[in-house]
Amino acid sequence: MDIIIGPLFGLPSAAVHVGRQSARRVRQAACAVVLSLALLAGASGSAWAADQDNLALHKPASSSSIENDEHSAAQANDGDPATSWRADDEPEGGPEWWQVDLGKAFDLSGCRIRWPFRGQTYQYKVEGSADGKTWSVLSDQTNTTSKAQVHDLKFQKAEQIRYVKITVTGLDEGCWVSISEVKVFGTEHSTGATK
Repeated sequence: MDIIIGPLFGLPSAAVHVGRQSARRVRQAACAVVLSLALLAGASGSAWAADQDNLALHKPASSSSIENDEHSAAQANDGDPATSWRADDEPEGGPEWWQVDLGKAFDLSGCRIRWPFRGQTYQYKVEGSADGKTWSVLSDQTNTTSKAQVHDLKFQKAEQIRYVKITVTGLDEGCWVSISEVKVFGTEHSTGATK
């Protein structure tokens, strides 16, 4: 039996003569490779966020608490996924939160949150505010069961938002409140003036 390999991986075609048992193994191996490539593509996040500017990068960040100076709020929007904000392991004032001041009003399309661990569930909500006092929910993930390390969220009606806050409401056992990286996407808010 001849099996044609190559086109599946964007390579020149090649015929390989194999028996029926070997053919099954070749197909299984090909499926495993395709699945692995798909998982790797998924791990890098969806395409909608790939070509957008990160509005949160290096903007002033604050949090409910920090474990130590090496895990300050600024570590969650420094552009380096190897660093992270980490909250104090003994919260005293309710759920732990992290927030960023975008500096001016934007109409937001979504955000990307990278958690420290893959295979763990982080439950949370993302809120937006124009003034840092009155908040509206942009994405409610308080009941999520996702174990993805990277969460891409799209927002609806997130207009004139200057502050973005992430409040962690639940964790898998053995995890702690921490965020590796936050990216926020959108466009500068227009007051309606025409050019």
